Amino acid sequence: MNLNTRYLIDANVFIQAKNFHYRFGFCQAFWEWLIDAHHAGIVFSVDKVRKELNNGKKDDPIRAWINKLPESFFIADIADSQVRQQYAQLMQWNASNTHYLPQAKAEFAGSDEADAFLIAAALAHKFTIVTQEVGNPHRKNKVMLPDAADKFGVESIFIYELLSQQATGNFALTL
Repeated sequence: MNLNTRYLIDANVFIQAKNFHYRFGFCQAFWEWLIDAHHAGIVFSVDKVRKELNNGKKDDPIRAWINKLPESFFIADIADSQVRQQYAQLMQWNASNTHYLPQAKAEFAGSDEADAFLIAAALAHKFTIVTQEVGNPHRKNKVMLPDAADKFGVESIFIYELLSQQATGNFALTL
């Protein structure tokens, strides 16, 4: 692990955390760790992820949580010329790729989809991507984030890997 590594968090990390392992009413420490890691300059995400998370139900607790985060947590994607330049290369790769089905390529290129922007921001600003998505290079009906990232030399890891590297255990028994 490089101590200077910075991470971009995929939307599915937030969604799965709040729905399963790190529910707000159960494991507030996880959410506090994310904020602390951001303040330490380690953890960020992109604007497209914020938009994806804000598209959920009005009473979804993740919406309230992300809207309390510092503005710096979500870095510019479409508004950043370096990210746009990398995004253009990703879209060229996607359009010319003969492995994926047209529907998969169209989904990956969707303007509301964060995956390509996460990769573009990682390329432009040297981040590692944190996702719960599992790569599957043989799959043709969906461009998986880890597979596309790998094609561009961007590392992607699971949240558990990041926590193992940058967090300590803090579960306490309550009776």
